[in-house]
This record gives sequence, C-alpha cells and structure tokens, in this order.
Amino acid sequence: MWEAFLAILTLSMATGAAPEQHCKYDDVLQYLNISSEKAPPLHTIPKENWKEPLKVETQFILISILSVNEKLQTVTVYFVVTMEWKNVFVTWNPQDFCNISKLVLPVDTFWSPYIVIYEQVDEEKSLSRPFLSITHNGIISTTQQHQATITCSLEMHQFPFDSQTCNLSIFSSMYSDIILLSKQTTEEANKQSQLYHLTNGEWKFMNINIIEYTDSVDKEEFAVIIYQISMKRRPILYVLNLIFPTCVLYLLDMAILFSASSYGDKISFQLSLIIGESVLAVILKDILPTSSDDPPIIVMFFIGVFVLMIMGVLETCLLMQLKKKPLHPLLKAIKLLRCHKQARTASGNLLSKQGDSLTEMARGQEERRDSSPLGKGNTELPMLMETINAEGKRIGTQAEVQECESTLLVLEKVLFCSHLLLSLLFSIIIIVQWSS
Repeated sequence: MWEAFLAILTLSMATGAAPEQHCKYDDVLQYLNISSEKAPPLHTIPKENWKEPLKVETQFILISILSVNEKLQTVTVYFVVTMEWKNVFVTWNPQDFCNISKLVLPVDTFWSPYIVIYEQVDEEKSLSRPFLSITHNGIISTTQQHQATITCSLEMHQFPFDSQTCNLSIFSSMYSDIILLSKQTTEEANKQSQLYHLTNGEWKFMNINIIEYTDSVDKEEFAVIIYQISMKRRPILYVLNLIFPTCVLYLLDMAILFSASSYGDKISFQLSLIIGESVLAVILKDILPTSSDDPPIIVMFFIGVFVLMIMGVLETCLLMQLKKKPLHPLLKAIKLLRCHKQARTASGNLLSKQGDSLTEMARGQEERRDSSPLGKGNTELPMLMETINAEGKRIGTQAEVQECESTLLVLEKVLFCSHLLLSLLFSIIIIVQWSS
C-alpha cells in the first residue's frame, strides 16, 4: 500500500515540477526588458567602459553606378552598407527559449550607428526601412541601402577614352565614441561588388580599393574608411556621335579641296561643312565642364579640325583671286620675272627672223623706189613694221599667260600637298595622345 502511494506521489511531483517552455519571441523580449521603463538605456551607445570606443565593422557592396555628370563633376551610386557591433546588454541563453538564437527587430529598437558620407552633395536617401538582426551573444547587425550623389574630381583629358576614380568616405558623427573598421578585404569587396553589380551602361565598374585611416577635428580623432571606386567609360556612343562625324566632315573637306570643281563651288561646300562641324562642337560643349586646367584631347581635336577647314577655305579664296588676276603681285613675286624673260626671248627671236627677211625686202623696195619716179611716197614699210610689232606683242602675251597659268597650277598643288601633310601630322599627334 505504501509502495503504491509513494509511486503516485512521485508521479505527481514529477508532473508538477516540469519546467514551463518559453518558445515565443515575446518571451525573449520580456526577458530582455525591452518594453520595460526600468530597462538599461537602449538608445545610447552600448559600452561597458565609456573610456573605450565601440568597434563597428562595416561591409560595403557597390550595386550600381547610376549616372555621371561631367558638368557638375558628380557621380550617383547605389550601394549597400552592412554594419555589425556588439551590445553587451542584449544577451540570452538560447536553451532557455527553445533554441531561439536570433531576433529581427525594427531599427529604432536599439541604438544603431549613424554614418556620414563626406563627399555626398544631395539629401540622404535610404531606399528601405532597415532592421536589426540580434543574436543571443549580443551581436547586432543592420543592412542599409543608399543612393548617394557624391562629388568627384573627373579627369577629362582622355575623354571619351577616360577612366575615373572616385572616393566614397564614410565616418561616424559620434567621432571618438566609435571606431569604424572594415570587415572585408579589398579582394572580397571587389568580388562581392562584381557579383552584385547590376547596371551595364556607359560606365564599366573596374575595382574597389579600401583605405582606413584616422582623422582629427578639434583635437578629437575619428576613424574614416575610404572606398575608392574605379570605373571606365564605354566610348562607343561618343565615337559614333562626335568623333566619327567629325572625321567624315573633314574627309569631305579634303575631297572637295582636291576636286576639279570651280573655286566658288568649293568655297560654298567648305562653308557648309564648317557649319556642320560647329553643330557637333555645340553638342560637345554641353557635355564637358566649363573650366579645366588640362583641356581634353577631344577639344584640341575639334579646334585642329576647325583650323584646317578654315585654312582650306583661305587657300581656295587665294587661288580664286590669283586666277582672276594672273598678274597679281604675289604671283609676280614667284614667277613673273621668269615669265617676262621667256616671253621677251620668244618675241625677240621671232622679230629678228622676220626683221632679216624684211630688211632684204626693204632693200629691194629701196632699189625699185630709187629707179621709180614715185618712190618717195611709198608707205608700205611703216605699216608692215606696225603689223610685225603687234604680232610680236600678241605672241609674247600668250606665252606670258601660259607660263603664269602653269605657275598657278604648281602653286595650287604645293598648297594642297602642304595641307595634306599638315593634316596627317595632326592626325598622328591626336592618335598618339589618345593612345597614351
């Protein structure tokens, strides 16, 4: 009987002593006294020793390069920052709560660090409401998405074949109370950013370099992490819209310069090409910054093409004026003496030959005149001499004009060949500059 009673008592005691199971998140929150007014200050920096700063580890992933404004020297990027720190006041034993070892709470439940981007020029844009992930040992982490427009000193000398490096510096506004540390290495940051990078637009993401250093403000030191983002421009759009049309316009200018068209038609066509080039220059002006210590090569390229086109117009105008006035002073200075000498030599030889024959004829006429009673009134010889002089002048003028036209043709070829050589030299210089 006593044995049965003891068995029943033991069973009842065992049943009543069974511990109550806590298997809800609310049980953990009540244990942490999060909703209690007597709880430790949850919105202050969770440090046991206030003399030592709190270490916050960061992880950076670049998601997209949204836009680059060359005029304003700004870059808009979309990135994700994960921060992790330890709160010594938020710990529990998972075995007491059905092995619950992790909680996800709103960001305003506990204190979280606030980071500042040094280069940011627009308002803060957080693309999502962040949450806190809390583990049983007090490790808290939060992931925040940001879209920030930052200033960047763009080097436009090689535009559009340029590569840019922009700095994104983050630090805490708490200064010495927090130490920011990078949780990832440069290789890990590059690998993760290459994996998650979304856009495939004008700019190609190259790599990220992480630099950590300590700065000071008013004798107060604080940690700064710099993420150097390197990117390279895809130039195909600018080549098709600016460089290729400029080259085509200049090739047309060279073709009309060497063509057999009249000088008036050449000048009209060349002026039309210059107007077309001016339109492309206006488009380029809207892209590039207004001031730069080192002018871009593409600006030098456009200026050089303009100068060569204007030189072509001036050469055509000069040749047109020389053709209208063959005895122009410039042409005289080149070949006029030679023309006159050859013309005079030709006319002199002709006159000497005709003079000999006329002398013989004059002698016969004189003999007949002396024998004739009407010899003193003969006027055939003066008229014949005038005819000979006019013929000699005409022959000399034709020879002079022919020689001057040949000289004008030689001058035209010299000018055009010089223009061509100057164009080739300019092209080589521009290509070397861009390739370097």
